[in-house]
Amino acid sequence: MHWSIREEYLLVRGDFRVVSSAPWHGGARRARTIVNVHVPKSYHEPVPSFFRRFERRTRLRSVVGLLTAVDLRAVATRRSRYGTVLVTAGVSNAAFVGTINIVLVLSGVPTSGAMVEAVKVATEAKGAALRRLDVHDGRAPATGTSTDAVVVACENSGERWEYCGAATPRGRALGAMVAAAVAESLVIGDGIRLDRTIRARLVERGWSRARISAAARSLPLTDRYAWEARLGVEDAVWSGRLARRGAGPGRDRSDD
Repeated sequence: MHWSIREEYLLVRGDFRVVSSAPWHGGARRARTIVNVHVPKSYHEPVPSFFRRFERRTRLRSVVGLLTAVDLRAVATRRSRYGTVLVTAGVSNAAFVGTINIVLVLSGVPTSGAMVEAVKVATEAKGAALRRLDVHDGRAPATGTSTDAVVVACENSGERWEYCGAATPRGRALGAMVAAAVAESLVIGDGIRLDRTIRARLVERGWSRARISAAARSLPLTDRYAWEARLGVEDAVWSGRLARRGAGPGRDRSDD
């Protein structure tokens, strides 16, 4: 297996057995190429016509195709003896539109059932990463976006194995790799950090500054003082007047 980033797409090449929810050639199949193609946020072309043109232009064959509006420089990778994970992740504040694409290339020769288990492990790990990062869809904690896709592939060389559930060492390791890669890609692409401020989290939920201030005023007096003091400290951190512990002045202002 070899992967690289071209001008407009992430390319993974090999001789794969694949199980996926990809919009182009999803399902169970053989493939020599997995691509994650960057498209503008205004993209609206039917998937079949887009990928037929893409294949003619690039001369790639036997393609499983993903689409993303995320900058491909936000790709995050993890590798272990169990496989390789490639993730591009993006979400948009409040409306929670975006795409999280996960490509998981397994080492060894998994059964078809194990590959399906790997899809489940990857999906659960993505949801766990979003919960840990406190990502909301505007109404509730988010577990993903409406356009997410998972591709699980293997090259059928090496050790044969039967299971990949969350209770197995392989499943636990792959789940941890996916969760870490999702979190890293969101930091790179969207600036969604675990240590971002209360105000930033409320803004992600669609709260205006006026609503945040009104919520503070509605609290009992002692709680209001604590709320306003915390927001005041955060404002000072954002403006560079106060350094976070262990950070230089002005660091992490991208959370604003």
